[in-house]
Amino acid sequence: MRAVLAHAGRRLRGDYDVDEWGGDPDLVDLVDPLVRLVLRVEVDGGGRVPASGAGVLVANRRLGLAEPFAVVRAIRQATGRRARFLGIPDLAPLGPALRRFGGAVNRPLELAGLLWAGHLCILPLSSELRRPPRAGNLRPASLQPALELGVPVVPVAVLGGELTGRWRVQVGPEVEHPPGSSPLDLAQLADSARNGVQALLDEASPPRRWLFD
Repeated sequence: MRAVLAHAGRRLRGDYDVDEWGGDPDLVDLVDPLVRLVLRVEVDGGGRVPASGAGVLVANRRLGLAEPFAVVRAIRQATGRRARFLGIPDLAPLGPALRRFGGAVNRPLELAGLLWAGHLCILPLSSELRRPPRAGNLRPASLQPALELGVPVVPVAVLGGELTGRWRVQVGPEVEHPPGSSPLDLAQLADSARNGVQALLDEASPPRRWLFD
């Protein structure tokens, strides 16, 4: 409670910073206790999240509003780090508001800037609504900055529901970088990241077996 009051006092005095992407780390710290109450997150494999420096966490996505915040909470729970989540709309007023909480537009140039600055970024796959859960698509160009900078790329499976408020975030092993930086190497990195997410989803929600299979 003292930390919350201290954060609130600094904001009232105008003593806080906003970074060049619109992120407000003081605000993120202020609302984190509330997020922790609303989203009950279980993390498996949290030790695989980079403890420092830049990194890309490739995560599956449905249509829920809470999913990115569940992954952000899981990362903070596992490592104490703040994370940026890509995929916000580039439209006011929602886009600028989400930037305050660590959101960013899903564009390679924006991801490159965040990685150069040492941020840990959550890159979503395209939304999928099928059951059992499936990993969506990933444009290879989305991972171009990660390939060029050689930062860790880690698959993450997210399971849960908006109504229950319960989430499970499973972190997989870091994806091996290809030896080069050609378009084929980039496609290989994207395929490996997506396949890593799908493997985690299959492990968490194995397909049903018929009696006589």
